[in-house]
Amino acid sequence: MNKPYLIDVLLFVSMFFFVVTNSADRDSEFNRFSKVGNLHNSNDLSSNQRSQKELEHSILMAAYKVPLENIRNYTSQLSQQYGFNGSILVAKNGKVLFEEHVGRKDLRQKDPIESTSTYQLASVSKQFTAAAILLLYQEGKLDLDDFASKYLTDFPYQNIKIRHLLNHTSGLPNYMYAAEKNWKSKTPPDNIAMLGLMNKLKMQPYFKPGDRFDYSNTGYFILASIVSKVSKQSLSDFLDSRFFKPLNMQYTYVHNPNEKTKNDELIGFRKYGKSYIAIPFTVNDGVVGDKGIYSNVNDLFKWNQSLEKNTILTKPILEQAYLPGKTNSGKIVPYGFGFRLKQEIDSELVYHNGVWNGFSTTLRSYKADEITIIILSNNSFSSITPISEKLRDLSKDFSKYDPFVSFLENTNIYDISKLKNNLKYFTDIPKTESVAIIEKIANIYNKQNAQFLSYINLEDPNPYLVNQQYQTLLN
Repeated sequence: MNKPYLIDVLLFVSMFFFVVTNSADRDSEFNRFSKVGNLHNSNDLSSNQRSQKELEHSILMAAYKVPLENIRNYTSQLSQQYGFNGSILVAKNGKVLFEEHVGRKDLRQKDPIESTSTYQLASVSKQFTAAAILLLYQEGKLDLDDFASKYLTDFPYQNIKIRHLLNHTSGLPNYMYAAEKNWKSKTPPDNIAMLGLMNKLKMQPYFKPGDRFDYSNTGYFILASIVSKVSKQSLSDFLDSRFFKPLNMQYTYVHNPNEKTKNDELIGFRKYGKSYIAIPFTVNDGVVGDKGIYSNVNDLFKWNQSLEKNTILTKPILEQAYLPGKTNSGKIVPYGFGFRLKQEIDSELVYHNGVWNGFSTTLRSYKADEITIIILSNNSFSSITPISEKLRDLSKDFSKYDPFVSFLENTNIYDISKLKNNLKYFTDIPKTESVAIIEKIANIYNKQNAQFLSYINLEDPNPYLVNQQYQTLLN
C-alpha cells in the first residue's frame, strides 16, 4: 500500500483540530473553518467531499498565514482611514485565500454587508456583454467583422463593425447625453427605446469607425442589442441561461429598474456632510450591456475561473478577447473585448474597473502568478485602484510560500523529522515560521492519530465505511 501523504490524511484529521481544540489563531478565516464539522453530521458522501475541500483550504490558510495576516492588517485600516464600505476577495492558483466584507448594506442603518450582498458592477459588466458576443461567434451565429447594421436594421450608423464596438473604436456618440436631454417618460428607456431615440435624433458620430480609441458606453449597449437580436432573447435571459446558471452564479443577474428590488441588492451612496445619502436610479439605468449587471465577489470569482478554465468559451475564442485592438493607422489600443490590458513589470494584467451611481468595482487577473483581486464598493469609494495595487504587492509574498506548500502536500505525514530537516531548501521563509507550521501539523497528527488513522490499514478503504467511522468518532 502507498504511504499516506499529508494532504490526503489531513483532509480528515485536521477537521478534529477545528472541532475539538481551541486554536490560538482566532482570526476570521480560521473561525470560518471551525464550522465545517457540522457538515459531517450527515451520511451524504457529497457533503463530506465538500467538507474535505474546505479542510484542504484550511491547510493553505496555515501555510500562507503570514502573508494573509499582512493583507488582513492592511484591509482592517480601510474602513476607518479611507472610508471603504464593501467586499474584497483575493485568490491564487484558483483558490480563494482571503475574503472580507466591510461595513453596512445601507449606510443609514446597521445591517452588515454579507457574502450574498450584490453590487452594481458598472463597467465590469462589459466583459459579460463581450462574452455573449464571443459565444455567438463561437457558435457561428455572427462574425466579429460583420457590420452592426446587418443585425440592427434601424441602426443609423454605417460601416461600424462588431469589432469596432468591442474595442471602443466605433466613434459612436454618447447615448447618455441623448437620454438626459430628450427622454420625457418617467420610465427609463430600455435598449430598444434608446436605439429608437438615437435614430430619431440622428446624433453625429465623433469620428470615422476605427480611426481612434474612445471609450464608449454606447458601443456596449449596441452589442447587447445585437445579442438580443441574434439570440431572440433579452441580454438578461441570454446571460442567465448560457453563463450564470451553468456556472452556478446564483447571485448574478441583469438589473431591471422597473422590477422589484431583490433582497440582497445593495444601493449606492454618496457622502453628504458627515452622513450618506442614497443615489436614486437615473434615466440611464434602463439601458444595459455597458453596465447593469449585479453580482458579488464569490460569483465573480466563479466567472473568472470559468474564463481561466475555458468551461464555456474555448481557449482560441477567449484569446482574442485578450488581444489589444488596433486603429486604422495601426496604433495599438490597450483594450481587448470587454477587458483592459496592461503589461506590468512582472505580469500581464487583465482587468476592468467600474463606477456608477455610488458603486466602485474592479476585477483584476495577474496572469503570471495567477492572482485574482476583486473589490466591490457601494459608497462612492474613490481609491479602488491604489487599494488594488497595494493588495497586489502584498499578494506577491504568496509566491515565497508556494514551494513550501507543494512540499507539505507531498511529504509523508509520519516523517515529521524529515519535514523539519528539509527546511534548508526554503530559504525565502524564516525557519521559525516554517517550524511553527510543521509543529501545528504535528500537533494535529499526534492528538488524533490513535483515534482515527486506523483506516489506513485497509487496502481498499470503502468511502462509506470511512464516513461511518468518522461520524462515530464525532459523536
